[in-house]
Order: sequence, then C-alpha cells, then structure tokens
Amino acid sequence: MEQVRIAEQKDKLDFRKLWQICFGDSDTFCDWFFENRFCPAYSVCLEQEGEIRSCMQAFPYDILIRKKAVKGVMLCGVSTHPNHRKKGYMGKIFSYSMEMLQKKGFAVAVHTPAVLESYFSFGHETVADACYLTAKEIPFYEKREDVFFLEGEERKKAYPCYVKNMSCYSGILDRTEQDFMLKMDDYGADGGLCLAYGIDSIEAYACFYCTETELICLEAVGEDKALAHVIFGMLAYGEGKSLSIKLPPNTPLELPFGEKRVLPKGVMGLCSISLLLESLGLESEAAFQLTDHVVKENNGCFLLDGKKVDKQPAFSITAGKFLPVLVGYRTLEEQREYADIYDEKGFREIGEKLPKIDCYIIDEY
Repeated sequence: MEQVRIAEQKDKLDFRKLWQICFGDSDTFCDWFFENRFCPAYSVCLEQEGEIRSCMQAFPYDILIRKKAVKGVMLCGVSTHPNHRKKGYMGKIFSYSMEMLQKKGFAVAVHTPAVLESYFSFGHETVADACYLTAKEIPFYEKREDVFFLEGEERKKAYPCYVKNMSCYSGILDRTEQDFMLKMDDYGADGGLCLAYGIDSIEAYACFYCTETELICLEAVGEDKALAHVIFGMLAYGEGKSLSIKLPPNTPLELPFGEKRVLPKGVMGLCSISLLLESLGLESEAAFQLTDHVVKENNGCFLLDGKKVDKQPAFSITAGKFLPVLVGYRTLEEQREYADIYDEKGFREIGEKLPKIDCYIIDEY
C-alpha cells in the first residue's frame, strides 16, 4: 500500500539511510545533520510496503523578498531510492508538501537543487543566479598576515557582516544569529573552515572545505575590497588543487586565472499567493488571474495586496511564471509570452510595481 504523509521522529533513521544512498555524504556530516536539522513536522515521505522510497525535508525560515520578511521554508534532501525512480513519486510528495505548507501558513518554498529543470513541472521556477569562480589548478599564493581563522563562538563575530551584505538580496534567508551559528556548525561538521578579514570588526569572511584535491567555498560574504583579502588569503591553502567559489551574481571580483560564470542557482515554489503579497505590502487597482495546478488555494483573481476579488483581470498567468516576477528575478514584461493579456494598461501598472532587483540564495538548507 502506498502512502504519502508528513514525517515523524521515528522516520529519522530511514531518512538518513536514503540521504546517504542518494547523496553519499560522510557519517560525520550525517551524524550532525540528522541530530540538528531533522524537522519531521515540515518534511514529507512516500512509504510503500513499509519502506520509505521517496522523501524531502524542509526547515522554516523568514526569507527576504524585496527586503520584506516572508514566512517560508527551505527544502533539501529531495530524493528517491535508485530502485524506485521514474514512478512519479516526486510529483506526489511535492504536491502533498506544498499543500501541507500552505495550510501551515507558509508563503514560499526555496531550494538550490543540482538540476533546476527537474522541478519546473512542479511549479518551482528559477528565481536566483550565482557567480562561480572556478579553476582546474590553483597556483601558489603566499599566506597572508591580514586574514585569520574564526573558530567556535568567535564565528558569531561574522554575523553582522552577513546581515549587512546579504540583506540587499531578494531570496536570501533572513538568518537570526542562532540560524547563522547553526550554519557555521553545519560547515564545521565535515571539516569546513572559516577565514575572515577585519580590523575593528569582521568585514568579510569565507567558509570553505579544503580536501586533498579541491578547495570549495560555499559562502563568501563581504564588501568587494575586504572580500578580496579573504579570497586571496584562502587560495594560499589550495595550491595545486581545483577551485570552486560561490559568490553573489553581481560581484565584480575576478581571479587572474580560471573562469568566471554566472549561472541559474535557486528555485522557488509558491505555497500561498495571498500571504506572499500581503507580506510584500504592494497595492494595485488592476487585478491578475493566477492558475496553479499544485496548490488549489492559489487559483483565482487577486489584487497586489493579496485580496481575492471578483473583477476582470488585466492578465492571466501561472504561479510558476509569476513567482520570478514577484521575487524580482524577472520583469513582468520579460514574462509577457507566458501571460494572456486582457488589459494592457493594467498589465503595465502591475509590472511597474514589480521592478527587477538582485536575487541570490546562498544556502542549501
């Protein structure tokens, strides 16, 4: 018998087993992750014949969208056992999860999957880019005396730097200090290091892993000049190794070797259009018609303040194609081909209220 359901605490071991089968993370990391990150009340699984064959996890966060705190979740660990793929399990747990999150009062769900296109059919669309500095081999760099490692409670000193430099991005997690330290512990659980720069306070920091063959930096934060100190200081620990550094998409930083590319990295799904619009605090005379094949409560005609109305809409569009506009990743004009327009003036009025802004999702969970 097949059952899609909300996870329970007793499912933790089965979730962990499936995670390691699908993602291959170390025992050390999984020990930490499932002790500190498993939130069954927000997670979903598909069980058949007493076996959890597909699952996804979610963690509640406030997410900054157009500089407004929006109640959301971050999804991760979306996985199906290799023996049971291509059976439609993922579609079933996504539909169940999005409906469940809507009922729990969440507006959006974000995640940074390896293959973004896998989630488009579920109404989850690209809403953020990231810049990657990569190289096959790092040349020699001398160790710098103006950078230093942060360990333990010292890492809290980097939190104001995160708030100052990340709060300008739409889609970013509005981390509390507790969330920030949990993320630092997350990196440290599998040998991650935190290098910093600053004279009177932390002006930039980078969280990275340095293995025998590669240097991978997943979080680098700070104003450009200060961040350059940290990045070039970090390179001193990677001579001869391959390199990957993730940065905000609008960064001007470059390296004298390797490659710089800006790539789509981050998708979002709509749990509640009413709650999202209410959180953004927008207004309009014109209305729009939204269609959503995943969350039925999102279907209808709405004003930009989130109120459902009975009036002629200026245009009709799917939830997946409108969400990048609400976040600021696309303009409404750029999504014109996906809309059925009935009133050009109303279409332009709503579009003017939703200008494009910088979007970035730094976290994976």
